[in-house]
Amino acid sequence: MVRKTVVVLLWLFALSVAGMAVFTQIADRYQASGTLQLPILSAPVRVIRDEQGIPYIHAESLDDAIRAQGWVTAQDRLLQIDFERYLAAGRLSELIGESALEADIAVRLAGTARHGRRHAELLGAADRRFYELYLEGLNAYIAQQASEHQFGFALLGTRPEPWTLADVMTLQYFLNWSSSVNLQAELISQRLIDRLGAAKAAEIRQLTINPDDNGGTGLDAPVSPPQSVALNLKRGSIWLRPGPQPREIGSNQWVMSGTRSVNGAPVLVNDPHVDARNLPGIWHPVGLITPEFRAVGVAGPGIPGLAVGRTSHIAFGVTNAYADVIDLYIETEDPGQPGHYLEGGQSFPFEVIEETLRVRERPGSSKFRTVPLKIRLTHRGPVISDHGMSVSSGKLISMRWSAPEDMAADTGQYALFTAPSVDAARRAVWLNTAPYNYVIADTAGNIGHATAGRVPIRRQGDGSVPLPVTDGEDAWAGFIPGEQMPGQLNPARGWVGNANHRTVPADYPFAYSTYFAASWRYRRMLELLDQPGLLGAEDHWAFMRDTQNIMAGQIAPLMAQALLAAESTRDLGEILVDWNHADEAGLVAPTVFQATYREFARETFIDELGAELCEEMLGSWYYWQERLAQMVAPNSSPWFDDKRTPEIESRDDIFRRAALLAREDLEQSAGADPAQWQ
Repeated sequence: MVRKTVVVLLWLFALSVAGMAVFTQIADRYQASGTLQLPILSAPVRVIRDEQGIPYIHAESLDDAIRAQGWVTAQDRLLQIDFERYLAAGRLSELIGESALEADIAVRLAGTARHGRRHAELLGAADRRFYELYLEGLNAYIAQQASEHQFGFALLGTRPEPWTLADVMTLQYFLNWSSSVNLQAELISQRLIDRLGAAKAAEIRQLTINPDDNGGTGLDAPVSPPQSVALNLKRGSIWLRPGPQPREIGSNQWVMSGTRSVNGAPVLVNDPHVDARNLPGIWHPVGLITPEFRAVGVAGPGIPGLAVGRTSHIAFGVTNAYADVIDLYIETEDPGQPGHYLEGGQSFPFEVIEETLRVRERPGSSKFRTVPLKIRLTHRGPVISDHGMSVSSGKLISMRWSAPEDMAADTGQYALFTAPSVDAARRAVWLNTAPYNYVIADTAGNIGHATAGRVPIRRQGDGSVPLPVTDGEDAWAGFIPGEQMPGQLNPARGWVGNANHRTVPADYPFAYSTYFAASWRYRRMLELLDQPGLLGAEDHWAFMRDTQNIMAGQIAPLMAQALLAAESTRDLGEILVDWNHADEAGLVAPTVFQATYREFARETFIDELGAELCEEMLGSWYYWQERLAQMVAPNSSPWFDDKRTPEIESRDDIFRRAALLAREDLEQSAGADPAQWQ
């Protein structure tokens, strides 16, 4: 009876979802053919949509093309754009309720809306015009096509309001903040110091490698050892991840010179690794065509131009560079003067910002409650330990973010979109304060790599842990000049690319970052792109879809031998020993390897770290993967010994224990026969 009821409920759920899908297809309609009169346009504009609905805008001028981009983006994504406005300003709980409150507080602390409003006042003529043209189209759609506004607005109990320049800049700051993820690693590092002490924590501190450096070792070399202080840091859920942002799934990009290409022209390849199952998608595909200019690619909804794509002059792709643009500081409250903090023996009053959050009772409800928010700021930035965190008595943690400290009239957005060459594009990239890698090609045959972001020149420390404030001297001495940021122009090897890995050499003169993706994706790139011969577009397409797992090639043979040595795990070892280390969906071996390696990591660290901190560290994949792989190869790390048992365990003991745990988990989800696991 219970099973029949569940089946009926599932069918009812499926029918309701299908009915909603059909209803929204009917309800969310816009005029896709015929003629519209838009007073904002200076000449007729033609919009042609392909079989997937992607708009190609044909205009007599670039101004009208950008206006029309704002219009057609609103046709497709107005609900998403409006949702982004709430998200970016720390107002999402005003829209969907309590579940968004913690994320809103984190965004308010980052100050995206405050910085966006201030930057909107500073914009130069070119960028201001670029954004305002787009907003003319977006706001014209909001005002003139109310009958077409998406059904989701009614469900949420809201309606779209006109967008302002401050809204666009707030969204830009939010995207910048969401890409600046090293804050998470710094808090993990502090927690490890609190648990283990500085010396022991240093043994599992993140290891970063540049495979192009020092014969492929390229181990990180901090400018100076991190200064550490035990804080007894306790983190609440608000800081498990600083604001809504994607997991560390990585991105790949490269550009190859025409001298290496079948057709004699450069080939640029970029996969930002955005999950295509997210609906609506993070990108809005669009074409912008005028008699003098052509641009085709994808844009962020709510932002003009292209985020990734090609124009009449250049092609460009983007990945996260993981530059460290956020530092944390250990501040001391003045015990003799409430409302003050100490800095170099002097007492300073906190700057205080008071805000109010409106929290909707539930989506669609007209009832709200208000939540007061008090933000204290030091000279470095907001005190984040006041919110969802506790530290030692009298101590505080403040956050300093480089982007709002270096606002400029020219953001580089319009300059990159209209750049006539790789050289001009690189200069535009250097104006961008978000920590991104760009690869670029131009029609003259040049290729290059440039890195955006404002990376501080650190006088003290390397940014890997919160830094104690001990004197009145500014810990930052400006920012790394664009010309000295990682980058190349027409490299001798004939290509340049990256996969979120460490791109700076060990002798780089600045503390650029201690947080990067592991090196394996880039190592595979080296194997594929350094092979001799000319390559065509189909070769590059195949390379981007390549599934060879370099990490598994290093670790799986060791794991297989350990599993073959025991009767209880021999069948799993036999699956691994014949594997070609490709992560193909039809193979069982990748499942065995990944499931066992996850348990192996947990069993390696849980005895020293405890369950909570262990899960926290392992949840930040980039933090531990390269380090653990380095520990696995020699089979001599004391970390493999389980301190909870009287025996001294080896690496292979932990491999076998992990395999048994993985088997238990997989049998529950995929059945008892390992041959059927996928």
